[in-house]
Amino acid sequence: MRIPVSYSIKSLFQRKVSTIMTVASFGLVVVVLIALLSMVQGVNETLISAGAPDRLFVINKNATTENQSRLSVKDVQTVGLYPEIKLDASGHPVTSTESVKTTYAEGMAGDRIQVNFRGVDLEKARKVHDQLELTEGRFFDPSMGDEVIVGRSIFDGMGADIGDHFTANRRKWRIVGVFKDGGSPFESEVWTSRKNMALGFNLHEISSVWMLVNDPDQMPQLIQKLNEDRNMFVYAMSEKQYFAQGTSAARGFQALTWFIAIVLSVGAIFSAMNTMYASIADRAGELGALRAIGFQAASVRWATLIETLVMALLGWVLATFVVFLLQGTTFRTPLVGLGYVTFKLTITPLLIFIGFIFSLIMGVVGGWVPARYATKIPIIEALNR
Repeated sequence: MRIPVSYSIKSLFQRKVSTIMTVASFGLVVVVLIALLSMVQGVNETLISAGAPDRLFVINKNATTENQSRLSVKDVQTVGLYPEIKLDASGHPVTSTESVKTTYAEGMAGDRIQVNFRGVDLEKARKVHDQLELTEGRFFDPSMGDEVIVGRSIFDGMGADIGDHFTANRRKWRIVGVFKDGGSPFESEVWTSRKNMALGFNLHEISSVWMLVNDPDQMPQLIQKLNEDRNMFVYAMSEKQYFAQGTSAARGFQALTWFIAIVLSVGAIFSAMNTMYASIADRAGELGALRAIGFQAASVRWATLIETLVMALLGWVLATFVVFLLQGTTFRTPLVGLGYVTFKLTITPLLIFIGFIFSLIMGVVGGWVPARYATKIPIIEALNR
């Protein structure tokens, strides 16, 4: 005979406080797991979707990021000679020479924010970065030594207004405009003239050359040509490829997420075990009576295990409710070479399902040992308790 599921559920109410605490511990683990995995999902979606299919750039072959790169004058001049590069109405290649420096900026509240400063020739940069859109204020005046425009993400993070000054590298900078760039990591940067980069950071060299190709289908061919050209010491990659490199950091964070979830789950499992052992001790006579009137040991074990599974699933339901309240919340995280990246917490059905499976695993692991213990007590001894 099988013991009704209703018996297991009613048993949970005999120890309300411990049941609630166990459900909460299961729920906490699942909240942490889903929330952190959704952060990874949000970063990946932001980086993978960023970048134009017809835009690429070159850096020094020995560098892995723009702020490490320094290009020679010869390489900068040679890059624009390839026929695959798009020409403007005047017949000049659509390229942008840029200087990049990672530093710390002091926000309005005195907090320090890591940020990429990018020095550009504004007219050329706007042709190459054609998704860039000014949303507030105006573009910087290259003749002014302190004017900058800032990405929407870094602007919001600073808590600044147009006309405010902030400090970076012991120098005051004045915000004259705010821009967007299709949600790309550029929105976490500060842009100014290359002249100001030389004055403010003593950076006179070129870090990278950005360019547009005539046809996105020509991108792989041009990248191969640039990387194999022995007359230059450059490494080329598409903008999409560059931004997608940030997903490797997200993968590391994903591994850390699972480690944290497993460590926390150990605590939740022990909490479930304690609850079940206490429940079994209180009901030893009752469980012994069930076996005495003909219920098989397997049925008793299953009924006891169901109690833990119900608590685990209630924890999953609670966690799902909490994480859906966080859906769409905006976060910012630093990624090496890209500065701060802004992303939204993305809760997907797959993540909810992962939380469900993880809850079941915790419930089984936390309930199996007490369930076996419930049938290890001799029937006569159980009846005398």
